[in-house]
Amino acid sequence: MQNNIVNETCSKIREIARTALAGYWKPVFIAMFIYFLLSSGISNLLNSYFSYEFTQVGPYGIEITQHIGYGSSIYMFLLGGPLEYGVVMYLLAFFRAKKTDNTLLFEGFSNFFKSFFLMFLISLKILLWSLLFVIPGMIAAIRYSQSFYIMIDHPEFTASQCIAESSRLMKNNKMKYFLLILSFIGWYLLAAIPEAIILRAVGGLSDNIVFGLIFSIISLIPSLFVDVYSLVASTVFYELITERLVVNESVGDFIE
Repeated sequence: MQNNIVNETCSKIREIARTALAGYWKPVFIAMFIYFLLSSGISNLLNSYFSYEFTQVGPYGIEITQHIGYGSSIYMFLLGGPLEYGVVMYLLAFFRAKKTDNTLLFEGFSNFFKSFFLMFLISLKILLWSLLFVIPGMIAAIRYSQSFYIMIDHPEFTASQCIAESSRLMKNNKMKYFLLILSFIGWYLLAAIPEAIILRAVGGLSDNIVFGLIFSIISLIPSLFVDVYSLVASTVFYELITERLVVNESVGDFIE
């Protein structure tokens, strides 16, 4: 089956995302904030309590202490798939029907084993490709990036079928998707400025686990707004690649 090639520019895809978000920034941000707390927030908290340190001798005999957290690794291994399923379901429901039901974020737990296995397979394949070099791993991540969208639209598909379909859809579209993601770099750099200012201002308070977590969350709020923008744009990309969304260039509009 011939796959659809996305010809829309990155700026056009971002424009469609902004149009979709007009009047809905607040509820979508709240949803993504909840997702952030469930994923990165809990992961960082677990690393504070479940980690180990070891000291090794570096250059010139200098001792270097390494701090490795394993709490987040176990947590995301178990729940990364269901959480990803939930956030993708929310994004699709929002873009297609302006539905902002935060309970959708937990839908992955009703499909726990299927979403877990999909994330496991994706992670394993990316890891294996990364053993060759960094670039093959990045290409693999892009190739399988549509898998969870496909699982939601095609619940009858197995995890392997979702990955295979994502690979098919991304044929000749990987560079466009990469450029789309890359186009948000400037926004992330801008959002990093207040983060650096806040962390520098609080100084030693960030050494406390509780205060450190709170200040980290506050400092990342600007980046979360960029995440909202980027995730909706990625959803637009999926709608374009599956031809559920068609851009009418003659009138500068789009139809679903």
